[in-house]
Amino acid sequence: MNILLTDATDIFAGGEDYVLTLARALVRRRHRVWVSARPDHLLLRKCAETSIPTVPLPYGPMGRVFAVAHDLRRALRVREIDIVHSNANYDRTCAALASARLPVCHIAGVHSTHSIQHNVTHWLRNRYGTDHFITDADAGKDVLVRKDGIPMSQVTTVPIGIEGDDVKARKRIRTRTRAALGIAPRTVVIGNVARLVPFKGHRYLLDAAAIAARRARNFMVIIVGDGELERELRDQARSLGIEANVRFLGFRDNLHELYPSFDLYCHSSVDLASEMFPIAILRALAAGLPVVATRVGGIDAMVEEKRTGFLTSPADPGALAAGLMDLLRNPAKRARMGSAGYRLFLRKYHADEMAERVEEVYRYTLSQGPGAR
Repeated sequence: MNILLTDATDIFAGGEDYVLTLARALVRRRHRVWVSARPDHLLLRKCAETSIPTVPLPYGPMGRVFAVAHDLRRALRVREIDIVHSNANYDRTCAALASARLPVCHIAGVHSTHSIQHNVTHWLRNRYGTDHFITDADAGKDVLVRKDGIPMSQVTTVPIGIEGDDVKARKRIRTRTRAALGIAPRTVVIGNVARLVPFKGHRYLLDAAAIAARRARNFMVIIVGDGELERELRDQARSLGIEANVRFLGFRDNLHELYPSFDLYCHSSVDLASEMFPIAILRALAAGLPVVATRVGGIDAMVEEKRTGFLTSPADPGALAAGLMDLLRNPAKRARMGSAGYRLFLRKYHADEMAERVEEVYRYTLSQGPGAR
């Protein structure tokens, strides 16, 4: 198949990582794949590094949607695309317009549990311009069916998958990265990788770290990511007296080197509507880390309670602290849960498994024909 994956955002986060990972996996399955994003986007640079061809388009603002759709339509024709797979709201609309009356099926990837229908244009796009929808978790499928009125037969849940790391290299990478960060060998590191935005719940993670600091010693919380709350969170850590226990690393493009430096992972999201299936947790499983996380979105499909980690209610720093302290004090439990999480990753969440299931959706949709909705 000739496949074009699109993403109109101006950030590089979980959705963009999904596009990159899916593109690589589809290429391994011998499809011809292109990726479209804004010019100079990190996603396009990462694609170029692995020889995936790109289609830069000036997505945004909304007043230019028809012009961008026209350019996208030309790209679909020139490359004889069979499937255009959109992954954000703006390019979802562009793809619906661009594929109209072409022998191209439009698949919409939905990566949050927000409604995707806010006006008449969205209703027309969803009803007449989209052949099938793929969500990361059943929570997202439920919103599309219940709130947006999309037939259940047009929505398929395909859990996100990621590529595995080099297990043999973990110890070497861990030693090198911790030395570069100035982390003592005996310090237990709690990792967190997320944008510094309200729904990620960092303030509860810091509150939990403050509770843990009164009862446990020799640990550090490393927070990877940037965003609007950075100054506020730094001030909070200072006011809680845990500044020495928390490191803010900002945005990093070397996550494959950072995860092995962690001993456990914590994800403190609070908003079901924004958090569906965070890739950050999958990376923790792939790195063999136990996970303490909140029970929102599809996270409970990735963290098996008391087997691969602990699940808590959102916005409950006391419960987060309890899970963290249990693992801080028990290295054997950390190892046992981390191993179980790695086996879960291999069984259910590898990129090749995801690509195979996405390919099945593509083939089914093509068999129905464009516009068969």
